[in-house]
Amino acid sequence: MTTSNPTYTSPFTGQTVSPSPVSYESITLSANTTLQWSINGNNQNQVTANIIEVSATTGGLTLYMPPATQVSTGQAMIIRNTGSNTFTVASNNSVTSPPSTTIVSATAGVAYYIYVIDNTTIPGTWNTVTFGAGTSAANAATLAGYGLTAIGATLNQQTTVQTYSSTATIPSSNRAQINVWTGGAGTLNLPSASSVGMGWFTIFKNDGTGILTLAPNGADTIDGNSNQQLQLTESIVLISFGSGGWYSYAYGRSNQFAYTELALSVTGGTLTLSSAQAANTIQIYTGTLTSNQIVVVPSTVQLYAITNNTTGSYTFTVKTSVGGGATVTISQNTSLILICDGTNVYNAASGSSSSITSLTLGNGSTSVPSLKFVGDANTGLYLPASGQLGVVVGNAEVAYFSSTYFYALGGIAGGGF
Repeated sequence: MTTSNPTYTSPFTGQTVSPSPVSYESITLSANTTLQWSINGNNQNQVTANIIEVSATTGGLTLYMPPATQVSTGQAMIIRNTGSNTFTVASNNSVTSPPSTTIVSATAGVAYYIYVIDNTTIPGTWNTVTFGAGTSAANAATLAGYGLTAIGATLNQQTTVQTYSSTATIPSSNRAQINVWTGGAGTLNLPSASSVGMGWFTIFKNDGTGILTLAPNGADTIDGNSNQQLQLTESIVLISFGSGGWYSYAYGRSNQFAYTELALSVTGGTLTLSSAQAANTIQIYTGTLTSNQIVVVPSTVQLYAITNNTTGSYTFTVKTSVGGGATVTISQNTSLILICDGTNVYNAASGSSSSITSLTLGNGSTSVPSLKFVGDANTGLYLPASGQLGVVVGNAEVAYFSSTYFYALGGIAGGGF
């Protein structure tokens, strides 16, 4: 009886079907070793397999790949270091040109997916994918973005520090960063809130010697305001809400420099201040009025220093939302100190009364009378000497009173005594 080895032919191509590759191989690496492709191998301990587990008996050993020219690109295997010693996986070393190169340094407990990407030379070119120690593992250092840092295999929060002493625009890379101002009075410009996206945030601290102004981009606002000022030692966190601007929180107010300024441009109508806006003691209003302007302050106790720098033939009035409460109208190009008691707004110079019981003036002079008029600052009253009251017209003394006489220096016309 005659027997022969069986062969298998593909019904689709007519070609002989090659034997299946070895699925698993375990190798104890005690010397530098060169693998053989399983189809060519005659040493069962040195053939490639889909999965190869290697344990090196000592450090510094190398496991060489078979010739890349004997397989097609894409030929792959998984090599896992199951021992405690690191070994090197290198391309084939049977030729000197091109030389063998290191594919990967296999550390203990880590698995690597290794595959051929160029088979035109015997060493070939190989790529690797690191699978990790038993399971796939992310590289924390690679994943760490703005506001994060890698400590070992974990991601941890981190706030980096950037100092500024002159005008600059904050870049998007300053996410979760503290921006410390060290200069005099100056400005830091914010990025467009829509460009950095909702939820982007950054921190500001004024460690300088002057007021720091935070200026939004374009039509963006900060809590509805055109800018935010930080007094010395103050700090604030700004967070983008996307298209439109910024919200603030954790505003650290200064104990030494407690006053901040609100600058708004208005055109008329009724403006109801938000709590954040009304927290600014100093308020300056500009713009061209096209109708009477009413500013409604919160119904709470507060002191305001308000300047009306608007133009246009309309009034500017400050009040609360409480019906029947007292109001104050501020003339253009005028600053007033106002007191709000939660219901009424009063001019601090006169309180709730339209008269005063006592007024003390400086002595004055003919060039600057102590008591003068808005329409003619060169005419009024002054003190020429103790016990005298002088009358000034056009910066010239025309008469004065004493305890015994009235002196008309230019004479009396139109009548007699």
